[in-house]
Amino acid sequence: MKKKNVVGIIIIALFAIGIVAALIVYKKMQMVPEKSQVGEEPETVVLSADENPFGIEIKKINENYDLTRNYYKDYDNTGLQKYIIPVIFTDKRTYIAEMRESGYCQYGYESKEEGLVAEITEQQRKNWLELTEKDMKRVIEQSQDEELYRFNISDDCKTLYMEVSKEILNHQNIATIHSGLLMTLTYDSEIYQVLNGNKDWSLQIIVTDMETGNELENIKFPDEDYNLSIETWDNL
Repeated sequence: MKKKNVVGIIIIALFAIGIVAALIVYKKMQMVPEKSQVGEEPETVVLSADENPFGIEIKKINENYDLTRNYYKDYDNTGLQKYIIPVIFTDKRTYIAEMRESGYCQYGYESKEEGLVAEITEQQRKNWLELTEKDMKRVIEQSQDEELYRFNISDDCKTLYMEVSKEILNHQNIATIHSGLLMTLTYDSEIYQVLNGNKDWSLQIIVTDMETGNELENIKFPDEDYNLSIETWDNL
């Protein structure tokens, strides 16, 4: 892999983590969780300006923080629906800690047999879906005024359409924002499908050139990776 692609992937990954964290904070503000008796909580710390330029609180996950179902001392899933979250865009320890505090699930934990599990009430499912749909709508509507990229998504959230201008390669800041928003829509599509009962979640990503309409990429995520570079246009 070429060095510029490695750097680009690192930037995209870091930005994606920020996007997902922002979504979790937003959802956390919208709902008040029902408290259960639990084990040791993560420690909240504020890093220095050099380490944390955004000035937000960061969760320091203790080494003995329990990611399993045993975290809940009064666990009772009577009447709850179970959903498996197959792909996340941050580390599982942070995701589980934030999921537990957000209020959009009753129980969140890691299972050796099933992976990341969210157990929720029907009302929590509806609330989570509503916030996910609003977030997708926000990103797509904002992109319609962009000069270098646009997003659209199918009604079932299984196909994402992107128009991208080659000129975006000359604007690293815009390319980074575009990549972060792509990760946001990918995550939202996953949650939408999973909460609607689709256990075999995937997202078809179709990319076309904004000027010519030629197809640049057509991949099935997460089985295939998205990677836009100068070679993408050179191979047309």
